[in-house]
Parts: sequence; C-alpha cells; structure tokens
Amino acid sequence: MSSMNVFRENLTNQIVELETLQSVYPDELTILDHGILADINEFIDGKHDIVPQSLEYSIKVITPEGDIDLYITLPTNYPSIKPNVYARSSLMDREQQLKLNEAITKFINDETNTEETCIYSIILWTQDNLDDYVKKSMKKNNENTKDKLEIINKPIIFARYWVYSHHIYSNIKRKIIMDEAKENSLSGFCLVGKPGIICIEGGIKECEYWWQKIKVMNWHKILLKLIEQENLDTDEINNKRKFDGFHQISFITTDKHNDIGQLLKYLTEHNCQYVFKEFFGVEGKLRELTL
Repeated sequence: MSSMNVFRENLTNQIVELETLQSVYPDELTILDHGILADINEFIDGKHDIVPQSLEYSIKVITPEGDIDLYITLPTNYPSIKPNVYARSSLMDREQQLKLNEAITKFINDETNTEETCIYSIILWTQDNLDDYVKKSMKKNNENTKDKLEIINKPIIFARYWVYSHHIYSNIKRKIIMDEAKENSLSGFCLVGKPGIICIEGGIKECEYWWQKIKVMNWHKILLKLIEQENLDTDEINNKRKFDGFHQISFITTDKHNDIGQLLKYLTEHNCQYVFKEFFGVEGKLRELTL
C-alpha cells in the first residue's frame, strides 16, 4: 500500500471515530479548527494529495465528581501512531492533575492497540479512575489550609523561564500554554510558528508547575534554555515583570517561519535582547534606521 493510501486509510478511521464520538457527545465535543476537518475530508476523497494537519478536538466529560476536559490531538497517521491526550479540570490540584495526565499517557502507551482507534477507551478509563485523583486532591487541600495562611508573607523566588520549541502550531497546545500561564498568574509571551519561543515569569513554583505540564505534551523538540531567578518579598513580584500579562505573538512570513528580526525587536522593546544569544548562538543587533 502506498504512503498516500496509508494516510487516507488512517484519516478515514479518524473521521469514523469522530462521527461516533459526536453521536455520543453531541454538545460536549468541540472541533478546534473546522478548516482542518474539511482538508481531511477532501484528502480522503482524493481531491488533493497535500497531507492535512493534525485533527484536534476537545471533549467535556461529565463524571459524578464533576467535569473534566480532554484535549485530543491526532497525528495524521493515527491510529497507527498513538494519540496525544491531555486532561484539565478544576477538581484537582496541580500535583494530582499532573499525575492523572501521566497515568493517561501510560494507559495509552501500554493498553491501547496501534491498529485500532482508542479515544472512547481513554474516556472510559478517565471516568473510571478520576475519583482517586480528586479525593487525594481534596485531602491535600484540607491539610494545607492552615499552612497557606502561614506562608502568605514569606519571601518568594521570582523566576523567568525561556523555552525553545522547534515549532508551535497546534491550537490545543497554544490554548493550554496560555490557560496555564494565566491560571498561575504568569506573564510573558508565546511566539507561534517556527521556531516557537515561550517566556513565562512569576513565582518559581508556578513557573515550574507550568513547565512540568507543558513539557510532557507531544513535541517535535522542546527545551528549557534559560532560568532567571531572584529572591523577593511578596509585594515586589510585579515590579520585576518585563511583560504585562501573557500574550500570544507571531511574526510569521510566507513560508511559516518567524521573522527573527521582528522577534529581536520585540525582545529589545521588553529589555530582553540578551536572551537572543541563548536561542540562536549570536548577539542580536537591530539595524539603525536611516531616514
């Protein structure tokens, strides 16, 4: 079987699975980019031979404990290649949410068959096992209530993490990167495209928690290139931020690569031009404009 026919067979299986899930979760399933879905259907029908981007969707799973969102990214050759599934829920604290995602990944790697679609099996496993993670989270929260009151006025460590990725295109990854940053009071930016650059800044515990959640997703390449940190009193943290809030930026040219000159300009505007060498191995210098 030719490679194109293999792609078409796998993508056909993805569409059949998606339609089944839509019948089970008509209101809970959300497709992140309907344009990609249209491209997949046209590819299956033989209207073109351009292999489409990965199909991405989310499903809100209702359980007795509460709601949990599953974010699903399907490699083009899924089910021959394992899917990437990421769970988020306010029912759990940071530690238990991280452990749940590790367990989901283990279930996918150990218990699913690469020749068969498996998203429904993953949903059922999550429903069956969520209770344990929620209970542990609630127990820990109750135990730590008094401790939280005691540490409010203690010094903290301010940190700034600089992350390099081969590329950042996925809508799901972009959403998780931004949502997790905002939920943990982290400022910075995410440069979408190729290469992908992320900066987050705030309390070091929050930065590390963000990094642990982001790095476990399925990446072509992702590296933590630099950590800056400084001891502060709690009321000084906002004075150390170089960015106001967390923003998604892009300087993509016609070939989907980012304009590195525009990135350098952006870094310079935020007094971060020193990090350019960490990413690209050379000192960044803006050309002087001549009138």
